[in-house]
Amino acid sequence: MPIATRRPPPDAVAWSALGRQLPRAAGLIASLTVLIIALTWQVGADAGVTAIDQTILDWMIAHRGEPLTTVTEVITGLGDTLSMAVLAMIVAIGFAVRGTPRTAALVAMTSFGAAVLVGVIKPLVGRQRPPELTRLAVEPSLSYPSGHTLGTTVVVGIVALTVLPHVRRRWIRRTAAVAAVAFAIAVGLSRVYLGVHWSTDVAAGWSIGLLWLTVCVTVFPWVSQRFPERG
Repeated sequence: MPIATRRPPPDAVAWSALGRQLPRAAGLIASLTVLIIALTWQVGADAGVTAIDQTILDWMIAHRGEPLTTVTEVITGLGDTLSMAVLAMIVAIGFAVRGTPRTAALVAMTSFGAAVLVGVIKPLVGRQRPPELTRLAVEPSLSYPSGHTLGTTVVVGIVALTVLPHVRRRWIRRTAAVAAVAFAIAVGLSRVYLGVHWSTDVAAGWSIGLLWLTVCVTVFPWVSQRFPERG
């Protein structure tokens, strides 16, 4: 008589491989941490790499025009806090309904953490935005890091990492992955184009977002496996 074996939860099958990439993830985490510390120090001291901020902003302003401005405004709107919160909530609820609560928790925790990071880091650094005369949008908060960029990097990233493994067709997975990366890049560039962020704000948004995303997809599977769900 064959021995019955308990099948692993579907969410464990979908993303357990993420937690097995510890050596590679550790290297990426260390590199990003050093980069972020160095970038934040230079921004705080208004030195070093920040010298390129005004040059890049001036170039963006010189190349403004239609329909590029309208397209940029649409992109930046799609990457705002509300849009990303709605996307994360829909995906988390979808995984919960499918019977994969661990993945739902991963999406929710990662996305919420991004918002917390923005809220904590901005007042600590206290950087002001570019002059109001250069802005095409109203933004009352502080500048570093770019919240749109950080939030989009994290939310779109975690959605892609958890949803795409369930897509059967390889070409769709690859196309969607490229689109996810391109969107995060486009949102960051849109913030500089609209004159509401310096380029180093955006670079920090990408770097901090990728760091948080890497930490979550590496640590969460390892932790959750030590607290198995009751059947």
